Amino acid sequence: MTRAVREAIGPNVALMVDANHAYDSVAAIRLGRTIEQFDIGWFEEPVPPEDIAGHLAVKAALSIPLAGGECEFTRYGFRNLLVSRAVDLVQPDTCAAGGLSESKKIADMAEAFGVRYNPHVWGTGIAIAASLQLIAVLPPHTPTSLAPLEPTLEFDRTEHPLRQAVLKEPIEHTKGIVRVPGGPGLGIEIDREALARFGAHS
Repeated sequence: MTRAVREAIGPNVALMVDANHAYDSVAAIRLGRTIEQFDIGWFEEPVPPEDIAGHLAVKAALSIPLAGGECEFTRYGFRNLLVSRAVDLVQPDTCAAGGLSESKKIADMAEAFGVRYNPHVWGTGIAIAASLQLIAVLPPHTPTSLAPLEPTLEFDRTEHPLRQAVLKEPIEHTKGIVRVPGGPGLGIEIDREALARFGAHS
């Protein structure tokens, strides 16, 4: 499957693998060794989030950067992840980890530890807007590198009737670039009528 995706998108498009903590470390290492050859940008949550030792075993065995953290909360929760060096890239969910201010503190901690940071995004257009505002103020990964990497937006395109409907102006991309909304607050306006419609069906 990974080979088919890489062949379909070509060598110039980044490809990440998200296991959604489906494996133990033995199975994750076996899978990781199989997919390493396909230039994987990161291997996300290969083992359960609380299994720090498992993360360390997978990280030591593979050349693919390990990512995780969407199930962690606040800077205090991320401290052990960073101190243990269990991942190469932390992925706090802006809407779950403590909001914009807390997520920025986590990003600052990650930078101090030399660990890359990329927000996890899942949910409605409100979550996308919040993450865009955070990404807009984050420095590049590895800012002292000769080739610093900008944080990217996780922009879920699977079918979801609520995601964009709650916004009066849906957030879209143009050739892979998503504009940061420029209005007050998160830069978006909520469609109250849409909220009422969805609320009536709950």
